[in-house]
Amino acid sequence: MKPTVAVVLCTYNNPNVLRLSLYSITQQTLMPNEVIVADDGSTQETKRMVESFQDRLPIKHVWHEDKGFRRAMIMNRAFAACTSDYVVQIDGDIIMERHFVEDHVKEARRGYFLNGSRGKLTKELTDRIVKLPAFIPHLFTRGLTRKPNVIRLPWLTPLFYNYKKDGMVRGCNMSFWRDDLYAVNGYDNRMVGYGTEDIDLSARLKRLGVKKRFVKFKAIEYHIYHPEHATKHIDTKNHDIYDLHEAGNVVRTDYGLSDFLQPESAAREAEASEKQEKE
Repeated sequence: MKPTVAVVLCTYNNPNVLRLSLYSITQQTLMPNEVIVADDGSTQETKRMVESFQDRLPIKHVWHEDKGFRRAMIMNRAFAACTSDYVVQIDGDIIMERHFVEDHVKEARRGYFLNGSRGKLTKELTDRIVKLPAFIPHLFTRGLTRKPNVIRLPWLTPLFYNYKKDGMVRGCNMSFWRDDLYAVNGYDNRMVGYGTEDIDLSARLKRLGVKKRFVKFKAIEYHIYHPEHATKHIDTKNHDIYDLHEAGNVVRTDYGLSDFLQPESAAREAEASEKQEKE
C-alpha cells in the first residue's frame, strides 16, 4: 500500500517564483495528498498566489510573522500541520521534474531518509521565465547549469545510494517518514538565520538509526536563480546548537515541532518517539 505523501515547501516574499514551483506540482505523475506552503512572513501577495492554486492542489498556507530568517520554525509549523505518512521537502524556488514526487515515494523505505541534488538556472534564464504562468526546464534548456544533476536514469539510482553518504545535505530535495520526523521533533526552533538546520536534522535522524540514501538520477529538480543573501554565512549560534547536539548525542530536540502541535497530536508525537526508542 502506497503511503500518503505531502510536499512541504518554504517561501518568503517571492510569489512569481512560487507560482512556477506550485505549477510544477500540478504536473506530477503522482499527485501529493497535501501541499503545505511554509511561509516565513510574506505579504498578502504570497497568500493570494497560494489561493490561486486551491482549485488545482490540496494546498495549505502556514504563515508566521516576519521576524527575520526563521526557516526552521516555519518548517516545523508546516510539519505540525501535516497529516500524510511521508514528507517530501523542497524550497519555494524549486521547479520539479514531473516524476519528482513519484521518485521520492518509490524510493521510500523504512529506516532511511532521502536526499537528492539539483540543476541550476542562470540569472538570464530566470529573468525570462519568472513572469511566465508556467515553465518546466529540461536537459537541453539553454541557461541550465549542472546538467549531470538533471539526467534521469532510474535504473542506475541503486548504484549511488551511498554516494555522498556523509556529505552535504540539501534541504531543498529531501524526504522522510513523518514518524521519523516526529521522533526527532523536527528542526530546532532556536536556529534563526542562515545555515546548519538541515545538517543538524539529518545528524539527529542518523543518531535515531535512520540512514541517508542518495537518489542520484532520480528526483530531478531545478533551482531558480536568486542573488545570494548578503548575510549568507553559517550563523554562529546555529553552529553552537549543532555542536551541543553532537557532543550530547542528542536525537530529539526539546525545541521542535511539538511546540506547534495540538494536545492530541502531541500525544501521538510522544507515542511515536517512544516507539522509535524501543525499536
